[in-house]
Amino acid sequence: MFLLLIILLSIIVNYTAQTTKPELKLTFIPDEKYYSPYNTLEILCEIINPTDHTESPQLWYIDRKTGKHTPMSRGVLINPTDDSPDIFKHNKHQRLQFVKKNHIRIRSLLTEDTAQYECNCPDCEEVIGKQTKELHVMKLAEPKWHIEPSWPLQEHIKSIIECTIDDFYPYVNHKILRNHYDITSEGKSLIPITNIYPQKLSWEATVIPSADWHNTTLRCTVTEGNHEMHAIKVLEVLFTSRFLSCHNRQLINMMKEEASIECTYAGNPEPTLIWRRKTDKYPLASIPGIRIQIIDEHHGKYKSIVTFNRKILTTTSDNKKSNITKDTYYQELLTNSFIAELEHNYEVINTRSISIVFIAGQIKEEKYNNLSIKIKHNFHVLIILISFLII
Repeated sequence: MFLLLIILLSIIVNYTAQTTKPELKLTFIPDEKYYSPYNTLEILCEIINPTDHTESPQLWYIDRKTGKHTPMSRGVLINPTDDSPDIFKHNKHQRLQFVKKNHIRIRSLLTEDTAQYECNCPDCEEVIGKQTKELHVMKLAEPKWHIEPSWPLQEHIKSIIECTIDDFYPYVNHKILRNHYDITSEGKSLIPITNIYPQKLSWEATVIPSADWHNTTLRCTVTEGNHEMHAIKVLEVLFTSRFLSCHNRQLINMMKEEASIECTYAGNPEPTLIWRRKTDKYPLASIPGIRIQIIDEHHGKYKSIVTFNRKILTTTSDNKKSNITKDTYYQELLTNSFIAELEHNYEVINTRSISIVFIAGQIKEEKYNNLSIKIKHNFHVLIILISFLII
């Protein structure tokens, strides 16, 4: 039984030895796709599962520009020949170190270290497949925006927008956005055609900007290795002043404590909206009880809201309308309508005439309320007079 067990173990060992073939292993420590500058890297070339007849492997440096293979050895790092790659000739401070055969260390990685390494066994009797790995050391640069022929942009005037980036490595991809919309395909891209440092990239598009481009954001994103680099440009577009929404009939509820009318407009530079009474062009901003609020809605758009305070406007009046009583001033003010003047540099660009529409029955109710107040007042006066007569 014991003899049988020994025979079985011998068979298993022999079978394992026959089926386990030598393999080459090329290792980067740490193992990363892209390396940041000034880090340390170790490169090893070795054979896994060697036999008694397996020869030593060989680590090679492959120049990316020429494709030339250079065997890595102590001599090439310490005493490079005239035909050695430049990276070894400039190794005065032993930045590239020979640790042992087929094992080197690179201290303080530089972009110039970018290369291909190969591990093979040229003297092996067995056919062992070679292994290769790419070493990419990043060189980061920021993209920049260029806009021609002038800045700011002008509405309906043809312009060229361009994003460029020079002296970087390695290019992976790029994307151009305007307010989160991908416009990469709307321009012409010139991308690096070789994977060799240094690299350049440009994207250019001819555009005819409209007013809605104002205050939008251009973003040029270039992926360099495992980093994304951005160039951001907020567009400024000059465009003429205009009304966007300013209805000539606006509804007001006279029974509320406050009522309002509004207009929206646009322009860059920002225009000024002046509200006036239609009857005498008197500015509403000068009348007590009227509040004017300007809301910046971005992208060169604005909203002007005129709010009427019913309590103040039914108890006061201005000197411009002396023939109107305080009780009816609010009603008359609204009935006579208004003018909205859009101005730029003190020049009237456009105007809107605005009439007030009241909710049905409000004017009648308001008149009735005013009449009731007068009747009550007169009744109290009459009671007081009768009291004096009786006395």
